[in-house]
Formats: sequence, structure tokens, C-alpha cells
Amino acid sequence: MTRMILFAKYALILLLLPAAISAQQPGHQQVIEELIGELMDSYMPDMDPTVIYDDLLFFMAHPLNINTAGATDLAGLYFLDELQISNLIGYRLAYGEFKSIWEILYVDGFSSDDLRKILLFVTVEETATAMALSPSSALKHGRHQAFVRLQQVLQEQKGYLPATDSHLAESPNSRYLGSRLKIYNRYQFNYQRQVQAGYVAEKDQGEEFFRGSNPRGFDFYTMHFQINDAGKFKTIALGDFQAGFGQGLVLWSGLAFSKSSSVLNIRKNARGIQKYSSTDENMFFRGAGITRRLTGNTEGSIFLSRKKIDAGILHADASGTVIEVSSLQNTGLHATPSQMAGKNVLGETIIGGNITYNHDRFKLGATVAALRYDAVLNPPVRIYNTFDFRGDKNINAGLDYHFSAGPFRIFGEGAVSRSGGTALLTGAMANLSPKMSISSLYRNYARDYHAYFSNGFRENTRTANEQGLYFGTLIHPFSRWKLSAYLDVFSFPWMRYGAWAPSAGAEYFLQIDFSYSRNLHTYLSFRHKDKPLNSPAGEAGPRILNDSGTSRLRYNINYFVSPSVELRNRLEFSQYSREDFSPERGILLYQDILYKPRKLPFSLAFRCAVFETDSYNARFYAYENDVLYAFSIPSYYDSGYRSYLLAQYSAGNFLDIWVRYEITRLPGRESIGSGLNEITGSMRSELKAQVRLRF
Repeated sequence: MTRMILFAKYALILLLLPAAISAQQPGHQQVIEELIGELMDSYMPDMDPTVIYDDLLFFMAHPLNINTAGATDLAGLYFLDELQISNLIGYRLAYGEFKSIWEILYVDGFSSDDLRKILLFVTVEETATAMALSPSSALKHGRHQAFVRLQQVLQEQKGYLPATDSHLAESPNSRYLGSRLKIYNRYQFNYQRQVQAGYVAEKDQGEEFFRGSNPRGFDFYTMHFQINDAGKFKTIALGDFQAGFGQGLVLWSGLAFSKSSSVLNIRKNARGIQKYSSTDENMFFRGAGITRRLTGNTEGSIFLSRKKIDAGILHADASGTVIEVSSLQNTGLHATPSQMAGKNVLGETIIGGNITYNHDRFKLGATVAALRYDAVLNPPVRIYNTFDFRGDKNINAGLDYHFSAGPFRIFGEGAVSRSGGTALLTGAMANLSPKMSISSLYRNYARDYHAYFSNGFRENTRTANEQGLYFGTLIHPFSRWKLSAYLDVFSFPWMRYGAWAPSAGAEYFLQIDFSYSRNLHTYLSFRHKDKPLNSPAGEAGPRILNDSGTSRLRYNINYFVSPSVELRNRLEFSQYSREDFSPERGILLYQDILYKPRKLPFSLAFRCAVFETDSYNARFYAYENDVLYAFSIPSYYDSGYRSYLLAQYSAGNFLDIWVRYEITRLPGRESIGSGLNEITGSMRSELKAQVRLRF
């Protein structure tokens, strides 16, 4: 495969563009998938977008009335930025109620593409009055959903090959304990938004099921029960839940986005205490949490969590009680004896709370969280982790604020940990004119600031050892055009993994969007990041850092050929450069076809991608359509092809079936993958099937 062939293929795809685009509204599922894809473009390894699905599906069934919705309600749509929300509410106060959804186009900061995205989730009509909260009405009018999902890699992987007893005795971790089938089971009960209950159970590939290490079935279970708006109680959560307050410096266990093309979305909208229904086996709380309205403008939250988490054991006493661990293990995988040895060996207790005062123009909050482990966490000392947390207890406290003054929105949070380390974040956003908005953010996280459940705006892998200054701007120079840009300059005062000396870097981003109509949207973006790394001599040699940088140029186009057919194209280039080394380049091209007949109960999503990279450093990430509540954001690297076909069939309002088949080919490779996941040959394929019952 050559890059010239890729260019030729892309030219042929562009020739398929229709001369005229039908002015038709796309299907519901297509819009939701597109929104999820855009939000996930700011991909972080620990990001879990389950909550996005939950909220968007709810708003699709119960649209927000934009004549009565407040800022918190509108923030639940995710794809509206802070200033869009402020402008919408300001327009409503100035001109009265919206008479039509199309009137949103007169609000500053909204384009026809923005309108297309929110049409499914908002209304101007008076919404039905909520039914009374009572056990009988909940049982009578509540809705149930049950999911079962199966998936499996079709080629045999090294970890599942037969092995003799003597081989396993010598190398017990050379094979997986269980089968290669991955199983997911979910049940959800909803009574409007007042009562939410359910469970999620998961068995990962290679884990045992109803035998051996998992005699009770699944490797992981999570259950939740939540009541909202019960008298003075805003939220009552029992079982598993997540919590997020302020700007995440003290506590933020849920979804959090980083820098993205939504350059104004730099302020977190705290959700407080919310149910947990995902499959991350560590970053959640287990116990009880309550949020209560104390006065008209003040609310308080308190929670207690106790659970077992995975860790690497250093020492245990004669009775087997763990007294010292080397690390916390967050993979959630328990498919080999060594992985099982660290499962649920460390007890974790957390108690915390928040009190927040809300006013029309300002908001003040205070958060505290205390954590205790049943054993001492004592990771091996390395140059870069000298100031990392060590011990068995920690406490964090912080103050957050948010207020508006004219066109400005100012927010921030300051926090301190038991070590004395501090974290500070402050930011501002403003509408300078109807066509221009700006945002800025400064953060300063001490190298000895310790907060395991923090998730502040950052470049580093955790909220510590970082200083940075961010500037973003959003400009609408002409009708249908949008210019987004940001610059983030950051430094790491102490060493970090991969850079055994203090370092500094920068990232800048520019994107130009053009919306020809509600059905044709295209953008061109460029992103570059400089981030120094160790010289090849490593820790044993002199502490010299090499300049390194990654650049990405992307052209993307989405267009609806008809109400039933959407086409998506992307062409993306990457270049990884490192001092004293030759540049490593990559190219990705894909074509998506989404088909949803208007009068037939099925839909199809197909992708064909070709890619070529010189190395893993020049890899690409691209969101892929998947079954509901499953997320696929694979890395594209090496040289090859990747395709998938997703089919969904709906039988009325009670049954949905999804089937997804994906295949990756790397011509010329003798094997794909590494370790126990290695496959002999140049092809890897996976089959996934899911069934949902609604009643």
C-alpha cells in the first residue's frame, strides 16, 4: 500500500458527493451517534461515556422545554457550551418565551448545525406535569430495560492455546483461566427521572465464569438505586454511585473531558451525587450518598463509601492480611493467576461532603473528602515519583466559585491535601461580541498534591505537578462559518514518567467549520503538541530531554444524502517528530455509510478504513459506532485495513437486536497483537451481539 493509492481512493470518494443535498432531518440514532463521536474526540484512556447515553436517551424521550429549562438542565445536553447556555437564557429573558424551535437561530452562538443537534432533545411546548412519587405509581408507570451482550475475537489467541500441566506449573500466567467470550448483562428501571435502579454485570475475555475464581458467575457486579426530588431531598443514592463537585480538584469520579474542539467547554458542570452503572471496576463509590436542599439557595451533600479494590501486594502477615501494597491496579482484568492475586485485596473507605450556595449570579461551594486504605500504599521509589502519595490515609478540602459579571463568567477552585500540597484552578469566559467569544484558564498543581479521585483540567496523567495557561476563542466570521482555536502552554516543575527532568511544552489547535445546511457539515482541523521526553540513554545516562512533538491534520465531512442515508468521510495525517530522529508519519482514510430506512425497523452502519503509519507514535484514534452502551475507540497504526458492519433491528417498542462484526487486516504481518493476546497471522476479527428487552 502506498500513500498515493490512498490519495487516489479519497479522490474517488469525493466524486461521490451529491450535487445537491436534500433538506431532510436525519434519523434519531444517527444524530446521537454523531454527538457521541464528537464528544469522544477528546478521548482520554479513563473516559467512560455511559452517562452521556443515559442522559441523551432520556432527553430524547422527555425533551427539555427551553422556555423553562435552567442552566443545569441545559448543561445536561453536553454539547452546549457555557456561553451558548447563557445566551439562550438571556435571549429568553429579553424577548420572552420561544414561539418556535427555529427561533434558536437568532440566539448568539447558535448555527444551523447546532440547531440540528439539539432538535431531538428540546421543545417549546408545555411538558407534561410530573406524576407523583409513590411506590404504586412507580411500579405502574416505570419502564424496564434488560440487556445481554456477547462478544468474542474469532481467531485463536496465544493465551487460549492448549498447554500441558507441566507447562502451566512452570508458567502459570502463560494462559488465561477462562474462555475468550466476553459477557455483559444490564438491567435498568426508570420512573421518569425520579427513580432509577438497576445492575450491571460483566465477564471480560479470559475470565472464568461460574467456576474457579468466579463461582458466583460474573467477575464484576455493580448495583444502584437512586431517588430524585423527594421533598427536600434532591438525591438519595444507595449502592454504587459517583460524585463530582466544583472543578474536580478534590473529587470527580465521573465523566470529565479534556481539551477539545469545543474550545469554550473548559468549566465542569458538577453533577453532585449520581448513580453508577458502568464497568470501570475501581473509579466509583459503594455505599450511600445524599443531597438535601437546606434552604432556598443552599444544598448539602454527604456520602460514605466502602469497597475492595485491586492492588499489588508487597507484604502480608502470617494470617494472610495484607499490610503493604506497591500499587493500585486499575485494569479490571482478572484472567490470569497474577491478576487474580491482586483482586480486591485492599479495602478502601471514603467519607466526604459538599455544601453549595447558588445565587442568580454567583455560586460558592466547599468540598471535603477523607480516604483510608486498610494497608499502606508504598510504591517503589523512582526519580519521577518521589512526591507521589505514600501511606494509608489522606484528606482533601477545597473551595470553588462561579460568578457572572456582564459578559464575563468567572470560575475556579482551590484545594489542599493532607501532605500540604495545593491545587489551584481559575478560568473565565466572555462574549466579546455576537460573533466572538473567548475563554482562558490557569492551573497550578503542586507536585505533592494528592487526590486519587480528582480530575481537574490538565495535561498530565493526574492532577499534580503541573502549571499551565490556556486560551481559547470561538469566532463566527460569516454565516455558516465557525473558527475555533486554543493555545495551551504547560510545564511540569518536577520530573514525570518518561521525562526525568523538569520540562515544559505547548499545544495549539485550529479548526474551521462550514455548515452548508443542516445536512452538510465539514471541518478542517490542525493540532500540534510539543512535549519533551527522555533521551535514549534513559535513567542510567545524563538527564537530557529530547524535544518531541505530534502534529495532526484532519479533514472531515458529514452529509445526509436523504433522510435515510448519511455519509461520513475523514482524511487525517499525523507526524511524530523527535530530536535527532527521523520523522514518523501516518495517514488514515475512512468512509462511513449509515442507513436507516424511514419505514423499516432496522439500521446499518458501515466503515471501511485504510491506514499506514511508520510507527505506533504516529497512531490515530477514531470513534466507531457500536452497540448501545459499548464504546469502541481503537488505535489505528501499522499498515492495513479496518472495517466494521453494525446492524440494528427493532421489533416495536419491546425488542432491539444489534450485531457488529469488525475485521482488521495488516498485510505482511506474521502476527497481530502481543503477549497473551497475540494472534498468528495478519487478520483479527471480532463478533458482537446484543439484545435489549423493554417492558
